Amino acid sequence: MKKNPLSFLTLLIVVFICFFGCSSQRKAIKQGNKVRLTLVDSVANSSRVVSVSALAIQNKNFVYTVGENKTMEIYAVNGKGKLTFLNQKQITNRNGGLRALTHIKVDNKNFLVLGNKADNALEAYDIDNDGGVKKTGSVFDTDTTFIDEVVTIHKVKIKDKVFLYAGGLDKGMSVFKFTDKGKLQHIQSIKDNDRLSLHGIIGMSSFSDQQKPILVTGAFFDGSISTFHIAKEGYLKTISTVEDNDSLFLNGAFPVTSITLGDSNFLLVGHRHNIHYNSEKDKALYHGDGINVFKVNTKGIPKIHSLLKDNEDYSLKGSTRIETIKLNNEKALVFIGTRDDKGIQVCSLGRDGVLRPVSKIDLGFSVYNGMSVQKINDVWYLYVGAYDRNMLKVYRVDF
Repeated sequence: MKKNPLSFLTLLIVVFICFFGCSSQRKAIKQGNKVRLTLVDSVANSSRVVSVSALAIQNKNFVYTVGENKTMEIYAVNGKGKLTFLNQKQITNRNGGLRALTHIKVDNKNFLVLGNKADNALEAYDIDNDGGVKKTGSVFDTDTTFIDEVVTIHKVKIKDKVFLYAGGLDKGMSVFKFTDKGKLQHIQSIKDNDRLSLHGIIGMSSFSDQQKPILVTGAFFDGSISTFHIAKEGYLKTISTVEDNDSLFLNGAFPVTSITLGDSNFLLVGHRHNIHYNSEKDKALYHGDGINVFKVNTKGIPKIHSLLKDNEDYSLKGSTRIETIKLNNEKALVFIGTRDDKGIQVCSLGRDGVLRPVSKIDLGFSVYNGMSVQKINDVWYLYVGAYDRNMLKVYRVDF
């Protein structure tokens, strides 16, 4: 039978479109246009989880959790994201909770620092190759520091020196130098005043890979963010403060996360408005929930760049944690954990500094800061503390 050249040409065109269309689809998935969270493990925890830290030591992966209990729990993680309980470490004998697990590496030695909110202290632990911890040092709140009810710790490494910036429900923040012996040395404290907004520092982040490193703090009670220059010896110099207004979402400023795409520094700031919980403060004018995206210039001055406002299709009420996966220099995935919407809002962020919702994950439990990401064998995993269910869950991130 004689072949129809037109039909053959049509077939080639179809194959061509299918091939490149499928290639484009695969490329789109790789760039984060399709994101799926797949639950791979779930374990009971002794506490309502508030802080999760994931780290790798000599090709072994570990996860540490703390929360409203008096102990820290340690898990091993295999190559598929499965958890194995290792140990429960007693930290305090008092009620009040533990916060701010922070992994620090100095001279190839691994340490874990936590905020002992119950005892108003910072504590440092050496981590051995099997994930076990041994206390190396601690500092307690005094009349010259602001770590009363400490809830956040942020590390900044400048050359071979590591500095810790600590805050919480106190009216100010304190700076410590971290030594290679796992000790903490107080070097500066800054008090909240009429010029600064430092009451209730819960979120903290930085832009440290530049000539003049910048620290950013979010003040929960003041409803604002502040920026500081970080000197070589860790000392801070105030740059600016941005306060909440009827066009921003800073009432109850909570998670503060920094990311650089291209040559632009972006700051993602979430909040938990006091309309969502019982508060002795007057309910501030409520104009919705959302995420602020600030662009921070080289002088450390933040300027609002874009906003993502909550609606019935998103999950942004009571955002308490923002984690990012940087895909390349052009694009990142953003995971926003919420306490009041009880879910995770996944977005993409490009060099244009605009958050674009990708998917909404209804978890059915509150995320109260306890969320972290880790890459194992080229696969990303999201560790999520189920705050009101006393559980730790592991999700594989597929994109």
